[in-house]
Amino acid sequence: MNNLFGKVFSVNEMKLSVLTIIFFVSSVIALTMYVTGKEITDNLLTLLITLICAISGINAMNMTKESITIKKEKAKKTTQNEN
Repeated sequence: MNNLFGKVFSVNEMKLSVLTIIFFVSSVIALTMYVTGKEITDNLLTLLITLICAISGINAMNMTKESITIKKEKAKKTTQNEN
């Protein structure tokens, strides 16, 4: 079971999935507080801002890693074609 779980999800996907789930749950709680007329607490707002920054940071790092990998592969192919 643990081996199957490891094959399905990588570490980055798990981090992003958990953060996304927590973000959506927190958003629903904040929306419920807003609709019922209660004040949204500063702690909840700080949590939402932190989650947004974390999710966007992970996505930015993944995009950077992918672009560097693509550049390295292109450079490797061009050196192989020259030989």
